[in-house]
Amino acid sequence: MDAGGGRAGAADAARRQHGLLGRSQLLELGRSESALKRDVRAGRLERVHPQALRVAGAPWTWEQHVQAAVLGCGTGGYASHRSAARLWGVADDETVEVSVSRTRLPRLEGVTVHRSGDLDPRWCTTRDRIPVTNPLRTLVDLGAVTSHRVVGEAVERALVSGLVSVAALEWARAAHAGAGRRGVGVLGRILDRRALGSRPADSVLEARMASLLKRHGLPPPAFQHEVRAGRRLVARVDFAYPELLLALEVDGLASHGTADALQHDLQRQNALVGCGWTVLRFTWNDVVLRSAKVATAVEGVRRRLAAPLGA
Repeated sequence: MDAGGGRAGAADAARRQHGLLGRSQLLELGRSESALKRDVRAGRLERVHPQALRVAGAPWTWEQHVQAAVLGCGTGGYASHRSAARLWGVADDETVEVSVSRTRLPRLEGVTVHRSGDLDPRWCTTRDRIPVTNPLRTLVDLGAVTSHRVVGEAVERALVSGLVSVAALEWARAAHAGAGRRGVGVLGRILDRRALGSRPADSVLEARMASLLKRHGLPPPAFQHEVRAGRRLVARVDFAYPELLLALEVDGLASHGTADALQHDLQRQNALVGCGWTVLRFTWNDVVLRSAKVATAVEGVRRRLAAPLGA
């Protein structure tokens, strides 16, 4: 580029963006349309996409292709799906994919563009200086474009590296399910399979049960509620509707692994009943595989217990 206005700023931006510049960036830095055309004709800039230009001599990398696609979208484009998964280090596919708002559809050669009606900024961040969907949104989106096996491997890699937690994935699953986002079903089946393999942590149980009750229109229960008789702690129940004296207990696969454990649970349940509580118990398989039946059972007992109160 010539010595016109904005050269230093443009050079700094190019260093931050893998040797690339957005057309709108250059105009904001004081470059005119005619100056841009001269730079392209002279070989100082190379047009990658209508809105993205590459500084001549900058080495080509896969990251540069992704950055060019994002810049080519103009404002509000993000690396997503397989590109985002590769940027986060949870997949190896070199497909270049971006997401934009539903009102826009840029034409970018060699790039898969997804239009989204829920590309909220809370699901977006930067990685390697490239605007990108965050790991949670990426794992949801990945299920829409690749196989169950690839998504499963990406989930495991994200968990091992600490990018996400199972509880956070459960939350993302619930948040996107209401919007009907493609890919949620694949992620859900992967989480269901993982949950059935071992006793889930309390945070996962809370997220799954809260999601189940919300989906079926039930009010949220108290979590890890303490039941007391005077100052004495009788029991801490998984979920509760204290105003109805209704406890919901979720039993993982290993909850009755010994006779002592079974005896303890029976004594604990009898103590709750003795204090006037109704106790409903569900296995983790119930919650994962038979959620509608769980919701129906909870709602039926809630209605019966509320009736004497005039509810």
